This record gives sequence, C-alpha cells and structure tokens, in this order.
Amino acid sequence: MPLDRPLEIRGLGYAYGEGALRKTVLRDIDLSVEPGEIVLLTGPSGSGKTTLLTLIGALRAMQEGSCRVLGQELMGAPEAARVALRRRIGFIFQQHNLLGFLTAQQNVAMALELQPGLREAERLSRATAMLGAVGLGDRGPSRPSELSGGQRQRVAVARALVGDPGLVLADEPTAALDRQSGGEVARLLRDLARSQGVPILMVTHDPRILDIADRIIAMEDGRILPTTRAEAAGGG
Repeated sequence: MPLDRPLEIRGLGYAYGEGALRKTVLRDIDLSVEPGEIVLLTGPSGSGKTTLLTLIGALRAMQEGSCRVLGQELMGAPEAARVALRRRIGFIFQQHNLLGFLTAQQNVAMALELQPGLREAERLSRATAMLGAVGLGDRGPSRPSELSGGQRQRVAVARALVGDPGLVLADEPTAALDRQSGGEVARLLRDLARSQGVPILMVTHDPRILDIADRIIAMEDGRILPTTRAEAAGGG
C-alpha cells in the first residue's frame, strides 16, 4: 500500500454485545482514502456509518481486520497510541459541541492545548486566523449563544482544522442546518481542506452537499456497496 495514504482499511468487522446478544454491525469493510480526497459515506440509518467513523477515529478499539490511519495500525493498538492518533485527527459532529462559557476564539484555541511548546498567545493567534478563514474574523469574542447555527458550525470547522490535522472525520455536519447554511458550511469545509491538502471522510444523509465529494460510498447492512455518484445521490 502507498506509505502516504492517510486511510487504509482491509477486512474490518465489528459487533456489539456478546453471546446471544451479539449483533454484527460492520462486515468485511475495505476502504481507502487518498491524500486530499473528499469521500462521503451515505446510506440508511443503522447501516454502520457512524460506527465505522468512530473506529477510524480511534474512539473504539478494533475487533477484526486492519485499519491503518495516518501510518498507525489500530488493530491491537494500545490506548496510549489511540489517544495520540486522535490528536492528529479533526473531528466535526452534527452538534457543534462548543463550550458555552468560552468565546469562539477560546473554543478554537482549545484544540491546540495539547500541542507541546505552544504558548497561549500563539494558540489564540492561530485561532483568530482560522476564524478569519471560515468567515468569522470579527466574531472571536462572541459566545456560542450569540452566534447562529451556521456560525457555530463554522466555529466547529475552525476548531477541527486549526491543529493542521492529517485527516478530518465529519458525522452529519450539516444535518442541523438550514439549506443555505448547510451548503455554505459544506463548501467551506471542502475549500479549506483542499487548500490545506487534508482528506475528509464525511457521513451524511444530506443530498444538498453531494457535489463537494470526489467519491461517494454507499453503505447498507454493515457493508460497502459498489455504487456510482448518480446512484448514491438518488438513493437518499
């Protein structure tokens, strides 16, 4: 496999529960993402998309197969290695998960707190610059309650990208937004990721944003289906 491929999965399987209650949710998943590529995961609820994303993001321990993320093999990886990997991944979720008692600038700067050697002034400076990149250069002092839904999600995008991640994982980042705001956030994420050369793997049910993808992958019943862009767009 190419050494610089940010994501390479082979034969991944995952199940919840034990014994008679065991339920298989992912079956024999093969998936790779190239540098700078934007890949959308679509499919019905319960098809395993979010579980797959949490495994790639090192939020769960692997059970079966191989999952190599940013050069780190996750099968059998100790918790310390998974924690270290999570610091190199940008996460964006449906709910922005901003801390209400912090300003937009402080919320973004928090993502840099675990980076060694960065003083507070530099963290805040980088947060301000990233807020400017998402079109919120004048809203750094604002708290989340003073921002619209679209603006809060832009702050979440800034937080995910400010640490120069090697991979961005997004789970339904536009689902809670109206049509205009959702489209703006999706295109902003695409443009920023491409300018930084960062690959994105995004779970979405939103047909309005399929045009940002380099590739669309459909899942059903825990498997990846062979599909085309048109089929994915029409399948809901």
